Amino acid sequence: MSFSTDDCRGITYDHEDPLVVSVDIANHTVHRVLVDGGSSASILFRCAFDKLKIDPRQLAKVNFLAINFNGSSVVPDGKITLPATIGRRQTARNNLTEFLVVDMPTVYYVIMERPLIHKVKGVASTYHQMMLYVSDAGTPEKLRGNQESARQCDYNAVKTRNRRDFDTEEDSPEEESDLQEAYGGTKRKSADVESNRSTLMTDIEGRPDNGETQTNTEMEDISLEEGGDPPGIRIGTDLGSDLKIMIVNLLRDYKDIFAFSAEDMPGIDPKTVTHKLNVLKGSKPIKQRLRNYSAEKSNAVAEEVKKLKDAGFIEPCKYPEWLANIVMEKNPNGSWRMCVDFTNINQACPKDCYPLPRIDQLVDSTSGHALLSFMDAFSGYHQIFMDSNDRAKTTFITSGGVYNYIMMPLGLKNAGATYQRLVDHVFADQKGRNVEVYVDDSIVKSKKR
Repeated sequence: MSFSTDDCRGITYDHEDPLVVSVDIANHTVHRVLVDGGSSASILFRCAFDKLKIDPRQLAKVNFLAINFNGSSVVPDGKITLPATIGRRQTARNNLTEFLVVDMPTVYYVIMERPLIHKVKGVASTYHQMMLYVSDAGTPEKLRGNQESARQCDYNAVKTRNRRDFDTEEDSPEEESDLQEAYGGTKRKSADVESNRSTLMTDIEGRPDNGETQTNTEMEDISLEEGGDPPGIRIGTDLGSDLKIMIVNLLRDYKDIFAFSAEDMPGIDPKTVTHKLNVLKGSKPIKQRLRNYSAEKSNAVAEEVKKLKDAGFIEPCKYPEWLANIVMEKNPNGSWRMCVDFTNINQACPKDCYPLPRIDQLVDSTSGHALLSFMDAFSGYHQIFMDSNDRAKTTFITSGGVYNYIMMPLGLKNAGATYQRLVDHVFADQKGRNVEVYVDDSIVKSKKR
């Protein structure tokens, strides 16, 4: 089986579209089926399951979490085996396929996973918008994708994500001017501003913190002190009384290893790791002029700067060569998040090519485990010291003064690579066995409850 130039006919190039096809499932034609060779399980989303009018009592319960590509977890409604047919009539390939039924927002109805593709001896090509497979008759056949549908799904996914990640509150004229300066100094329509805002936050590498673990499992707060206030540790309510008591006692026995405030974090020994910028020779330092913010944002900036100073993460700086502004983003819980616009210094730094883990491999390695513990490093980036020669290059300006970072901040070009290098070193003996780590998120996994 092979692809030819004839297979490119009717495809709009250049494109980066996913492969979206139509498949018959349970005697119904289901559109918007994403062919994903990186997925380890076929997913039938609940919206499609309900349209198939299948009795929910046919779902078999599962005792593990399904992990989405963005790191969030969800408890499947169950699993079910259904007939799935690829192709029609003489070109048909019939299979009994096991689907995980998952209830979560999606632009697709079904995700066709790697084992099913292998079962039909399939070869998928997003470039050709086609999948080759072997029919029941043993002949090689072709299943064409729907490029228009793929683009519509991609557009809806981006639109939904932007609507979720950014508030729709209109900026004041002075704040609109700040945005125009941050994104190139030219006047743009509001839709373009939203697009550029998304691009900027991607460069910053940070992520909004809404204070909630992304999971559909009901959770409850626990305290590590008898009768004390919950410190931010949450466990599932469906663990069972014996397992719940065991986990709570275990956490209380080792409560000294958890950090709940900046005072609990001495930082990583600089002999182990520091973050270096490696600014390219000949790069001209750039100083951004101070932007004006509304009273609400200014108060939020002052509070955040005070927290960073009290924690020892920043220090006052005099006569900086590089100077960056701050960007304020609103979290889903209504609070403000302060980020530094390191665009200029990032452009002067080479890319650190240290690899991050592949999400599909992490999903495969955690699939089927009965017990998963999710941990988020407390101010993880701020545990790594900046190289003493590069601290002045992280300087930022506020209405209250000029400061530079002592600890590695969010937003630097290679901060993620530096942190991943650190956790790979720390968990070298556990990774792949009982721990999986992606930057500052870690999962402890167990086959048994």
